[in-house]
Amino acid sequence: MKINATLFGSLGAFALVIAFVYGFVTGFEELAGFPLLLLTAGLGFMLWFYLRLTAKHHHVMDGDNPEGEIHEQAGVYGDFAPWSWWPLGLGFSSAMVFFGMAIGWWFFFLGCIPALFFVTGWVMEYNRKRYAH
Repeated sequence: MKINATLFGSLGAFALVIAFVYGFVTGFEELAGFPLLLLTAGLGFMLWFYLRLTAKHHHVMDGDNPEGEIHEQAGVYGDFAPWSWWPLGLGFSSAMVFFGMAIGWWFFFLGCIPALFFVTGWVMEYNRKRYAH
């Protein structure tokens, strides 16, 4: 986790420096670049802070060992439902929602209906039928 924290801290610092360089070049008049670069820096620092705090409360991970081998990281990384169709439907309905912002609000709200259905199905997948514990 220390490597990841360093990576995101460096990303935050880089984005912050680039944001002010960009701001000076554009005279701070451009309304998209400077604020979005500041938000990118904030995201990097937020992840850096979280990973730094988490690293204090957990043991050293295999990825933090510079002399570690790849086979030492083998194991279970999570519990995932095989053959789940919920993410595919959520992807299509999310595309509908985003296209709705360009096409019209009626299409946006029409896309929200299947999006809510697929989000609920994906969240509740382990509570019903085949994969219930």
